[in-house]
Amino acid sequence: MTQVGAPVQGEVLAGRYRLEEALYADAASGHALWRGTDNLLNRTVSIELRVPGGPAAEQMIAEAVAAGRIVHPSVIGVYDAVDEGPRAYVVREWVHGQTLFDTLANGPLHPARAASLVRNTADALSGIHATGHAHGNLTPSTVLIGNDDEVTLVDLHLGGPGQQPADIRALGGLLYAGLTGQWPDVLPPHRTGLPDATRVDGRMCSPRQIRAGIPGYLDALTMDLLDPAVPPPTAADLASELRRYDVADPALSALAVLAPEPATSGPRWTRLGVLVVGVLVVLGVIIGVAAIGLPNFGGGGDASPSGKPSASASAQPGGGPVKVVRATFIDGPGGDFAEDKSPGNAVDGKPSTVWKTDQYKGSQLGKFKPGLGLILDLGGEKNVSSVTIAFDHPGATFELRAGSEQPSSRPTDISPYKVISPSQTNSAATATITLEKPVSTPFLVVWITDTGTNQDGKYQVAISEITVKG
Repeated sequence: MTQVGAPVQGEVLAGRYRLEEALYADAASGHALWRGTDNLLNRTVSIELRVPGGPAAEQMIAEAVAAGRIVHPSVIGVYDAVDEGPRAYVVREWVHGQTLFDTLANGPLHPARAASLVRNTADALSGIHATGHAHGNLTPSTVLIGNDDEVTLVDLHLGGPGQQPADIRALGGLLYAGLTGQWPDVLPPHRTGLPDATRVDGRMCSPRQIRAGIPGYLDALTMDLLDPAVPPPTAADLASELRRYDVADPALSALAVLAPEPATSGPRWTRLGVLVVGVLVVLGVIIGVAAIGLPNFGGGGDASPSGKPSASASAQPGGGPVKVVRATFIDGPGGDFAEDKSPGNAVDGKPSTVWKTDQYKGSQLGKFKPGLGLILDLGGEKNVSSVTIAFDHPGATFELRAGSEQPSSRPTDISPYKVISPSQTNSAATATITLEKPVSTPFLVVWITDTGTNQDGKYQVAISEITVKG
């Protein structure tokens, strides 16, 4: 016997919405989803039905009415909501695409794509949060991916403001899923159709421990979003963070370790620790040897030299001094150029004058950007055999890069400048880096990724002088 109010293919609701194809139906709950046609406006629509209507459909109608007040290109549009008593239905925008869950059936995403999709999702979520609501149901199945990786959020449950932090944790889950194809079971819902995150000795592995090729900064950001001890950012701040993040930075390379990390406290982006630094040093050497398109190095070979810090800060290279014509500040992607004050103080030959970074809330630039530094103009192609940097304290992490691209007035792209001396942490305030072979280049870059902590306990570093020798 057909239930009163049960939908029938070809039926027209409210004199305009024709039911074309049943996409989902649950006879037990009376819930169904149809593809339909709005005959008045001649467009395809999505029609959600519930039989019976009345009290059983109150939540569906209330959520639809609230969602209809949210106007955002990445949030599914609500066109109509009707409760006829025997049945109720909500008419929504028809969105072409497939869910993130379906997309992950082909395997994990490239880190750049995962970051981009979650950035778009965070941007859409910020539009929902601005109305005082939370999505309340953010999973790989409620994120639709369309052409050019446009994101549309569907199946909103619209919780109150108190549920907004849970939305941000769910964004961390989406990022984890995109990078690994697994779901972090520290988050509800535990059953998303994806396998649970890999665990070793009872501890959930980070994406970088599961899969090679995931940059350390993105790995740390993902785990911090999932860590209940770390206050979540707003959706807008997270979207901005992912927008300024250059996932293709060659200095942030693969780390494949399937082993639990030691228990530590504090935000993960402030405790990547000796393991990551050590591995980046090794990887930096590999990158230095394997990179192509570097400035013309001496000796006519195709491989670039790897740099080595000298054994002591007093070591003196044998070449003569190379004059630095100008220093230009380079900020990480999306940076605000707060440090672009007197960069020339670092190359003016006066130890009494300094250039310094801004103060951050954590040593790794407060997790706002992957790095910052100074581009040194050598006044043309010059051989460089060593660089001495006088910091105000030990503990800063930096690397040397070289390239031929003339910097703009406010440069943000570090990729034209290739690593010639890998990431290292200075053990003394003054560090001398002696290259195995001289590098011929018109521009050097001192690229800082971690300020360390100065004597006042501030996450800030200053440079009084940089000396270049050929």
